Amino acid sequence: MFPRSHFGAYLGVTIRYDEEFRPVVTLPHHRNLDNARSGVHGGVLATLVDAAAWCAAAVHYPSWITTVELQARLLEPSDGEDLVATGRVVRTGKRIAVATAEVRTAAGRLVAVGGATLSVTSLPID
Repeated sequence: MFPRSHFGAYLGVTIRYDEEFRPVVTLPHHRNLDNARSGVHGGVLATLVDAAAWCAAAVHYPSWITTVELQARLLEPSDGEDLVATGRVVRTGKRIAVATAEVRTAAGRLVAVGGATLSVTSLPID
């Protein structure tokens, strides 16, 4: 559906859409993504928020969109667990979209929430 992100591929992220066409972004745990205390680095959690929010909004536009504002709240540490982020659109407009995301462990524990404001560009998707 969308060109694969080189950064997402490097991290090992996979993206699918559920039955309600919400994005589900999965990241298998890898110790290279941990911080000095062995928990997943906060930047990785923010990346998952961004990816899930972007994917939620992108399906509503015929051209490329780009994140112009990102917010992530890190709620609990995630130690050695696979992560799953889901996105949801709050609003889509002609030029701006707003989407939210939550990141949970594969067991369902909520570890981060956030959202993004995205701007529609004139660039083609592919």
